[in-house]
Formats: sequence, structure tokens, C-alpha cells
Amino acid sequence: MIPVVDVDIKELELKAVQDVVKSKYLVEGKNARSFEEKFSKFSGAKFAATIVNGTCALHLAMVALDIGPKDEVITTPFTFVASSNTILFSGAIPVFVDIDRETYNINPEKIEEKITEKTKAIMPVHIFGNPCDMKAIMDIAEDRNLIVIEDCAQAHGATIDNTHVGNFGSIGCFSFYGSKNLVGGEGGVVITNDEELFEKIKSIKNHGRSPEGGYAHYFIGFNYRMTDLTAAIMNVQMDRAKEILSKRHNTGDKYREGLSELENLRIQKVLSGHQHSDYIMAPVILNEKFSQNRVIEYLKSKDIGSRAIYTKLSYQQPCYLDLSKWHLSRVIDYPDYSKIKCSNSELVAQNHFEIPMVTSLTDESINYIIETLSEFFD
Repeated sequence: MIPVVDVDIKELELKAVQDVVKSKYLVEGKNARSFEEKFSKFSGAKFAATIVNGTCALHLAMVALDIGPKDEVITTPFTFVASSNTILFSGAIPVFVDIDRETYNINPEKIEEKITEKTKAIMPVHIFGNPCDMKAIMDIAEDRNLIVIEDCAQAHGATIDNTHVGNFGSIGCFSFYGSKNLVGGEGGVVITNDEELFEKIKSIKNHGRSPEGGYAHYFIGFNYRMTDLTAAIMNVQMDRAKEILSKRHNTGDKYREGLSELENLRIQKVLSGHQHSDYIMAPVILNEKFSQNRVIEYLKSKDIGSRAIYTKLSYQQPCYLDLSKWHLSRVIDYPDYSKIKCSNSELVAQNHFEIPMVTSLTDESINYIIETLSEFFD
């Protein structure tokens, strides 16, 4: 079976972890500082702070930017639930805006109609690694005095006119979960170009301490530190980033060329000047006679791994349909999410399927996948 997930870990990562274990210094330390420097250079951001995972990175961004109870944050429903959950963590209210059915990203033209006097921020998600239309989003944010937090969890290597995503808003948040382009098992990072905000982030993620450490705490903070074990893996991954990402970009380019002519499929549209991270390739079925499950099962029968990812949108999740179980519902009136309808998001959710994008793919495997899909949709 050609896998949809195949972690690109080699002996170099193993040795890096062994070195940390032998040192007996397992908590955040010199490896984390080295990784921050490498990721700052990689992303082009002035500052980078290691975080325990991508979800905590988003939550930390909310807290650092003073987004709190009853504030509204606009985001997409077509994403992993952690995006909107971190809005709830801070006491704010997720407001869902429909996507563009071709890019799968939040549609800037629909953002304006959801802005109210309670709107504090916009959280665009670069879904599957495809950069959002950040120029349009930033124009809206600047015009309406809104904060922008970029969810870049899936977007390592994604750029807009050669600027890495995460640099457009106040903060960019990344994840290094075990399926991502660059992996640490877990782990995350926050980037920003605002030094004062960076210092605040560093303090809040470490129980509100000052840079000197000790037992004086200046903010109500969290333990969102990354272990040096994770940072050691990430240091090696950063050294290999060009190699890893070039393989993914090569695969993505071959798919876009080989599948673009199939009438019954739509490949995720990449806007002009944008570089997809090529984390996930998930075409959308355009013909009703081909069901999502039928395609996936056919591919599996041909030893090609496939799956649907976000078939249930964030506002359709059981926990959102009954927020009475969420403790902050005692003091915050949430919308009735059962009444939300984002038609483009629902269409993509029910008609997409993932095909392998892993770095272990050979040209022969890529061609086989393209041929198999061409035969199925012929």
C-alpha cells in the first residue's frame, strides 16, 4: 500500500535524540534555542519561539494578543477543530465564514459581512498548505482595525511572493505533528516581527516568568515549553528542510500537471504568486455519480492509500452542537451552531479525498496514482 502518511525520519534524527538523552538535559534548552534560530531564518521572521504543539501555539497567540471573553474571531469551518477550539479556550466566540470552493480557503469577500462591533480578530488557515489570499485579508483587517493570527500548521514552505506565510499577521503559528512536512512527533512554533509581543509570548509560555527565570511570575502563564528531545529532532529536520520540501513540491507539481485535465476532478487552486507547501493533495469530485467513499475504496483496492479528512466541519462537530458541556457556556452566550450553513465548505467536505504526498514516493508511484485516477474518472 502506498501510504498517505510516512514520516521522513533518518539516522540523523535518531542520533540527535540519543545525544540529548545522554546529556540528561531533557527540558527546553540549547536545542530549542538553536531550532528557534533556524526557523526564524527559514521563515524570514525576526523572532521565533518554540511551543509544545501547534494547538498551544494558537492558544498562546490568543492570550498574548489579549483576545478574550465575548470577543468574536472570524475563521474557517473547513479545518482541523483545533483552530476554532483555541478561540473557545480564550473565552472568545468562533464566527465561521465560508470558503472559496476552488482554493478551499476562507473567502475574503464573505468576511466583511460577518464583522460586528464585537469582532476582534481574523484567523485564516492555510489549508493543506495552500496560502490564503492574505493581501485581501490584511486590507480588511487594517481597514477595520482587526488582529490577524495565521494558522500555518500545515504550511511549512508555503509562500506568497517569496514571503513565508506567518509574516502577514501579528503572529504565525506552526505545528510539527507527526504527519506534517517537517515533523517532531509533536511540537510547534510561533513567529512574529514584533519584539515586544515576542517577549510577552516567551514569558506566557513559561508560566509568566522573566527571561532570567526564577520564581517571580509577571503574567498568568502556561507550561507550553518544547522539550529538547523534540527540538533536537526539529534541528535536524530544519537542516533537511530544503531536501524534504523539494520532494513534496516535485510531487505536487506532477499531480497538478497530471490531474488538471480530468473533467470530473478539481485540484485545489493555487493563486498567482503563491507557493503551496504541498502538505496534502486532496482533489474534489465534481460529478455526483462518483462518491467520496467509492473513490477512496477503489484507490485502496489498487494499493493506494486514501482518506477523507474534514468531512465534518467545525460547526458540525458534536461538541459545537451542544456547547452546554463547555464550562464557559455558563458565562458566555454562544451562537446556535446548528443553524450555521457554509455551502462551499460542506461541498468540499463531502467530495474531497486525499492521495499520497509523502517523500518516499517515486516517480513510478506518482505516475501510477495519476493513471489509476484517470482510469477511474474516465
